[in-house]
Amino acid sequence: MQTRGMSLRWLLTASFINNFALGFIWPLTSIYLHNQLGQTLVMVGWVMLMNALGQMLGSIISGRLFDRMQPFNLIQIGVGIMALSQIAFILWHGWPAYPIILAITGIFSGWNTATINSYGTQVKTHDGRYVFNMLYFIANFGMVFATAMVGPIYNYGIIWLFMISLVMYSALFIIIQKHFNFTLAQVSSDDALKIKKIKLPVWNLRIIWTVILGLSVLWISYSQWQGNLSVYMSDVLHLPLWQYSMLWTINGLLIAVVQLTMNFLNLSTNRKMMWIQIYGGIACFGLAFLILPYVNNFKGFAIAMIITTLGEATAFPMIPALVNELTPMSLKGQFQGLAAAAPSAGRAFGPLVGGFLIERLGYHSMFYLAAGLVAVTLVLVILMVMVGFKRTTLF
Repeated sequence: MQTRGMSLRWLLTASFINNFALGFIWPLTSIYLHNQLGQTLVMVGWVMLMNALGQMLGSIISGRLFDRMQPFNLIQIGVGIMALSQIAFILWHGWPAYPIILAITGIFSGWNTATINSYGTQVKTHDGRYVFNMLYFIANFGMVFATAMVGPIYNYGIIWLFMISLVMYSALFIIIQKHFNFTLAQVSSDDALKIKKIKLPVWNLRIIWTVILGLSVLWISYSQWQGNLSVYMSDVLHLPLWQYSMLWTINGLLIAVVQLTMNFLNLSTNRKMMWIQIYGGIACFGLAFLILPYVNNFKGFAIAMIITTLGEATAFPMIPALVNELTPMSLKGQFQGLAAAAPSAGRAFGPLVGGFLIERLGYHSMFYLAAGLVAVTLVLVILMVMVGFKRTTLF
């Protein structure tokens, strides 16, 4: 059994395979439910909501358990159930079996994401900010790579997607058997009893909750790109669907360029650079929404997407990295679970909030309100950090 810290190479490998396998499950869920299973768009929305809530729940549970039991057991459970769920998908992919299994995969995909991120706090050979930058990059790379393959494979039948995902999760299970089995000090019986007594310094806790809630707000705004913007571009502006798809190609390529450049130049290890990434990243989200009411062609949307992606690639990985610095070893899993749950919360409620605002006020008002919400978030984060960070305890 290993006694040293987590290997970054194998952690990144696991993150890539996990997201690559996951990328074969959810991208075509809406199309499959609507076109093949004959469900209404309202029902599709509820199914996707339950999946996102499951991810949020799974992240929170596994994060808390990471500090209280052997992480190796956690990741075995998560990957094992994801593999079994692919077998269930192959056998039962009609209605209502499909959404039930999808809800289960939602719970354990969130479970695995939080566990992998928590393992990132156990990497001893690299700076934490570098680790979380790389984790974010490799997770996106795996998802984008899988999404690019989904369309052509789907034409041969959805079962093939589940079979490929099953192979990937099986491979991941083998990898974790060899490279994830080591004991953490905080899971001993004595320390397990002390965990409940450990309290974070008050300003650590305030800043952690501020940035986690801020991350949820950013994902509420980001989810508009993933849903309502496609309707706006196609139904309101009558732009072809390929142009919307091209925006995500730009997104994936730019994330790779930004992340690899930052890591090559070793910028993420600089604390001042961390604040620039967080503040600048949040500001980019707001700026993009201020641009959207004034664009009506692909070039304008591409500029807004580039600005949004710069915000995504800089702010998103730095928030769990900051949470890592502000939490002791015995609480890292709990708060990494909350940080991993924040995107799921945004994905769960973002489409509902955006849809409500669009129906009541229209697209342009929704864009302005989203920009305002992001601006308020930015101000709160800056004020909280300026006032409280000097009073925090770093771990």
